[in-house]
Amino acid sequence: MPTYPIVPERLVTTIAEHQSVVIQQLLKEVADLRDRVMVLEAGFFNVAADKLPEIIEIREIGREQAKLEIAELFGTTEGPLYYSEIMEQLGIELELVVEICQELIDEGVIGLDAYNTV
Repeated sequence: MPTYPIVPERLVTTIAEHQSVVIQQLLKEVADLRDRVMVLEAGFFNVAADKLPEIIEIREIGREQAKLEIAELFGTTEGPLYYSEIMEQLGIELELVVEICQELIDEGVIGLDAYNTV
């Protein structure tokens, strides 16, 4: 049968007290971290709620009608327009906006600026 060294009671008590202190410190750190995570989560969700994407309603529209509306928009707008702006303002599918703008460029109705923006 193995024999174990005799450990003085005072040493056992000191080790137990030290472990208790370490455990209390760890519990406090866990609680502090939990509080910090809650603050970060609250901030994240507030920021995320402020930046929810806008829902754009896309209309069912014929190609010729879309072309007329896009040409008209360029006639009433100063400066360049981005495809996404045209889509948002007119509710026309992005792919169709790009195709029609290219047609209007090819026809000389609209042009590109120095940054290749329509």
